[in-house]
Amino acid sequence: MPKPKRNKMEIYNDILSAIKLELVNGEVHPTRVQSMSNLAYDKLTRYLKELAGKNMITQNPLGITEKGREFLQDYDRIKDFLSEMGVKYLTAVREERRKRE
Repeated sequence: MPKPKRNKMEIYNDILSAIKLELVNGEVHPTRVQSMSNLAYDKLTRYLKELAGKNMITQNPLGITEKGREFLQDYDRIKDFLSEMGVKYLTAVREERRKRE
């Protein structure tokens, strides 16, 4: 069975989380971020431009801004809240998409 597609919010979370983890280890390398976020390099560069346009990352050098950190905190908070409420939002969205295809 193929892996379910991620929505843009999940991809942003994966990229920002990878950048944050790389910052802890020192210098951020785009190829490591690519690998950790499981994206093709051309897609990664497109998403990096989007994130930079939204002021969530810096590109030279690659880093995460305060707005990007806030996104990660909010994403985790919402994910935890939905889990506590017994709502599997992301799973439900994927299943609904699958039904339409």
